[in-house]
Amino acid sequence: MPEQAVAVAGGIIGGILLFVLLGITAYLLWKKFCRLFSYEKLINPVKTTNANAIFQDQAKSEIHLKSTRSRSVPFIIPPTLHGRDWIHLTNEEQVQQDRDPFMTPQSGPRSSFHSLAGAYVVGTINPDLYKFPEDKSETDFPDGSIGRLWFSIEYEQESERLLVSLIKVRKLQPPADSCSSFVKIYLLPDERSYLQSKTKRKTLNPQFDENFVFQVSSKMLLQRTLKFLVYHVDKQKKHHLLGQVIFPLKNEALTEDNKLVIWRDLEKEILEPPSEHGDIQFSLSYNDYLGRLTVVVLRARGLKLQEESPAVETLLLGRVVVGPFMYTRGRELEHWNEMMSKPKELVKRWHALCHST
Repeated sequence: MPEQAVAVAGGIIGGILLFVLLGITAYLLWKKFCRLFSYEKLINPVKTTNANAIFQDQAKSEIHLKSTRSRSVPFIIPPTLHGRDWIHLTNEEQVQQDRDPFMTPQSGPRSSFHSLAGAYVVGTINPDLYKFPEDKSETDFPDGSIGRLWFSIEYEQESERLLVSLIKVRKLQPPADSCSSFVKIYLLPDERSYLQSKTKRKTLNPQFDENFVFQVSSKMLLQRTLKFLVYHVDKQKKHHLLGQVIFPLKNEALTEDNKLVIWRDLEKEILEPPSEHGDIQFSLSYNDYLGRLTVVVLRARGLKLQEESPAVETLLLGRVVVGPFMYTRGRELEHWNEMMSKPKELVKRWHALCHST
């Protein structure tokens, strides 16, 4: 009896194993049949390519890209993804699944593929859509432009310092062919002092890249105005004002984290109308070696002459005082300080006459 029981159990186990083997064999055959069917259904027969075929495909791709209206850049699938198959979904999008490594991607409904030495062009990208806006500040100049100035400003709250960076000037219009330029920077209404850049010689487009510091309290900051004066120095070392920029600070949000880079077109010097009692123009020159001050009266305008008085008489029509800080302020002090900073040079200015007392 025990032997019969063992034989029966062995037969049952053998039958089960045979059934499992038959099932595995049937599954593998079905899998192979499905794979062969997918080869015929989805993919064209793969052709071996040689070097000539690759170059021909590249030439066709280049012709196709050149024929497009907009300049475009091919979007390419790298060769490492060639072992994946592309399956079309109902929404015409495409996903990738791991399939036979010898299968090649099939053309999608929205793009065509071109062989590029082992890679495939899926479509094109228009690079114009990804460009930053072009800076036209150095190309678009208005008619009659006399130049354009770039600078940046920043304010340090803790140290109460206004940081001014003079960057560059473009398209200057000097009285001569060549130009040697420098810039004076004022923080108005203080006209007693100014900061001056280095002189850039023989260029109509000077690049300065210089930093300047003005000490000013935060309470007074928004009441101040930056003034830039651009000068040309000729061969006789005479200074010619080429243009100016006036920049009030009242409308700017100046913080340490907000560095403003600004450009402004140069404006011609605005000649003020004659003052109430008239104006006088004269030049000052100081020779520090000889200790000699030279004053040359050049022109006058708007003088108030009395009709009943002969013009040839010596009449006191007004006065002006030019000197150091102890005696003067404003334009008169600025004229004096500029003369002292440029020994032996002629420095000329207009001054308003005051009523004689």
